[in-house]
Amino acid sequence: MMNKDNFINIKNILDNKEFFTKEKNVYVDKRTEDYSINFGLQWSKFPLTQFDSHTGFPLTKNRLLNSSEWSFDNLKNKMIIELGSGAGRFTEILLEAGCYIFSVEMSNAIYVNSSNNKSDNIVFIKSSLDNLEFLNNMFDYVLCYGVAQHTPNLLNTYKACFSFGKKGGKISIDHYAKTNHPTTKSIWRPITKRLSPKILFKIVKFYVPYYFPIDTFIKTKLPSIVSKLIRCLIPIPCANYTNSKNIPQDKNTLIEWAIMDTYDALGAKYDSPLSLNELEKIGREIGLNNFKVRKSGPILILNGKK
Repeated sequence: MMNKDNFINIKNILDNKEFFTKEKNVYVDKRTEDYSINFGLQWSKFPLTQFDSHTGFPLTKNRLLNSSEWSFDNLKNKMIIELGSGAGRFTEILLEAGCYIFSVEMSNAIYVNSSNNKSDNIVFIKSSLDNLEFLNNMFDYVLCYGVAQHTPNLLNTYKACFSFGKKGGKISIDHYAKTNHPTTKSIWRPITKRLSPKILFKIVKFYVPYYFPIDTFIKTKLPSIVSKLIRCLIPIPCANYTNSKNIPQDKNTLIEWAIMDTYDALGAKYDSPLSLNELEKIGREIGLNNFKVRKSGPILILNGKK
């Protein structure tokens, strides 16, 4: 019962915080300057695309458990803060596990999440994590996936994640891995990050359906070395999940994912990958205990305890 009481107490604190108002079941911090408008647009266009309950595949659940190395059964009745929830793909899994959830998102995607995940055990907060010091030292688990690299001050982001945890609390953060060569994304982002989110989305939505079959041919029919060479010479952005496990493989769904993740890669205002050594240095600097950093595909994962 202790965590349930804590959950109710924190809601009461939010009800009485000067800078917070309640809108559509969301606590809105009036001080927040939203630099993540692109994500609000993205998740309004793709509110359920990544949800396991929508795809019928356990992509999100597997990613959460494999990356965090948390036990699903141990999450029941625990207090967890989820930073950068987007449309709520991980929120859905945390609800299934029986957590008490504080779901934080700076963009208007928080309204999408509150519509997707209805429960008395969730508090939705529209805020920068920098404005939530009153939540420090309150959570058994801290989850921050797909977010840290898109914030303006990486060290402050990691310090905030650390601060939210109770002593002994488990913390899991992921981060884009730095590459030692230019990528299609890095080539185009100096231009695309300056476009308005609406214009960029229209561009991506227009060209991806036409280019996707070509990209699929390059990816699946040509020798690997030839495929890589063509992608270097003609760096057209196109997220392509053909033959990917746990993503539906019908053409329409693959194109939907391609539009969604191509836009995701190109539209963020901030995008700062790290090397494994750099992330280990941050782990030490914030004082994380028993931590380890490992690489999973293009993503680094930092797991540890406060």
